[in-house]
Amino acid sequence: MERKELLDALRKNNAHLCARESLTGGKFSSAFTSIPGASNAFNGAAITYVDGIKEKFGVSPSTISQYGAVSSQCAKERADNASLFFNAECAVSFTGNAGPAGSENKPVGLVYIAIKVFNTLETFELHLKGDRDSIRRQCVDFAFLTRKKRLDEISSERNSQSHPI
Repeated sequence: MERKELLDALRKNNAHLCARESLTGGKFSSAFTSIPGASNAFNGAAITYVDGIKEKFGVSPSTISQYGAVSSQCAKERADNASLFFNAECAVSFTGNAGPAGSENKPVGLVYIAIKVFNTLETFELHLKGDRDSIRRQCVDFAFLTRKKRLDEISSERNSQSHPI
């Protein structure tokens, strides 16, 4: 249900969405574009796994060397750059470790999702449980729910500022 509601919220705000995916492998974009009418609000997506390709799409090499590709800093840069690249007011980026192997610093289930709605950019650190497919599905579900809530909140703030009572 929240998927169609997100499309409706984007339309209501005359906003467009884009995505920069990694561990989700296009699952977010696929889920969104399966909604009839999504083409009116979805500008595009890119799936980038390799660090060098992430850099070509705007992630600073120093961000990757200092924090790693699985980091809040990388997620933020990916969302911010995606909104510019795809000319979209809203962007989501995913980076994390869905398994099967993890490390001490980047365990399986560690995920960063950055959500940009207009000029507000937030990053969420998640510690998810489950197998690879379950972790990826949880990421997509979280992004849909959170994006819709943030779009509604920011839309409300923008409307109250432009129409003071």
